[in-house]
Amino acid sequence: MALNRDEWDEIPDSDLHETIVERIEGLGEMFPDSLRSLVHSTVSWSSWGVKGLVIWIVSTTSLIAFLPYIIEKERSDLEKTQVAQQRQMLLGPSAAIQQAKTA
Repeated sequence: MALNRDEWDEIPDSDLHETIVERIEGLGEMFPDSLRSLVHSTVSWSSWGVKGLVIWIVSTTSLIAFLPYIIEKERSDLEKTQVAQQRQMLLGPSAAIQQAKTA
């Protein structure tokens, strides 16, 4: 009984060079389309979730890191404005202008 041999059977295994992508595609063909589409959608949603999580982590970390600086800067500016208003009330408008020029 003669076997029907494919031309690939004639080539020694050492001469066949297969990339990882080709191997994964070949392995993927073993599974039904429904399973492949389920895995694809799961991976797709997972990557979307990971990206969202990374964006959330970066944004909250930067907010926590820079918020104290922003609050302190605003407090300092408010304090300078109050001091200038007090000077203006005590010494007149020219003193506040003089103070702004030297600062």
